[in-house]
Amino acid sequence: MSAPTHWIGVAARGHVMVGVAEGFVMFAHGKHSAVRQVQPGDWFAYYSPTQTLGKADAVRRFTAIGQVLDGEPVQMQMGVDDTGWRRSARFLDAQEADIYLLLPQLSFVTNPSHWGMYFRKSLFRVEAGDFALIAEAMGVANQIH
Repeated sequence: MSAPTHWIGVAARGHVMVGVAEGFVMFAHGKHSAVRQVQPGDWFAYYSPTQTLGKADAVRRFTAIGQVLDGEPVQMQMGVDDTGWRRSARFLDAQEADIYLLLPQLSFVTNPSHWGMYFRKSLFRVEAGDFALIAEAMGVANQIH
């Protein structure tokens, strides 16, 4: 089995907390192509720019971290005429981590004055070292293998 991939998903904290409570991950507003990228065994951390999608209620923290569980993506009803794709996940009991404390250490942030550009994607891969820094800041480094 190959080494797991490490991912950062970007979502409003309110949406992330629904996934934590129900044990699933969803990326890019439920797009099938996004959730197919992550595979069972992969690790992920969620960065939340805001509390609520479309609102100016800034959070700017890593809000959840965990591992994708076995199984295929499943489509779910999200609204009256809206569906999205998700995968089952195991979330770690982690503390939230302020992005500003991590920015100087993250290797993919090569231009700190424009750090927000790196988090405009809904889902992106990161190196294991960057993921380890995030896990450490969230107090769960000893649970990532």
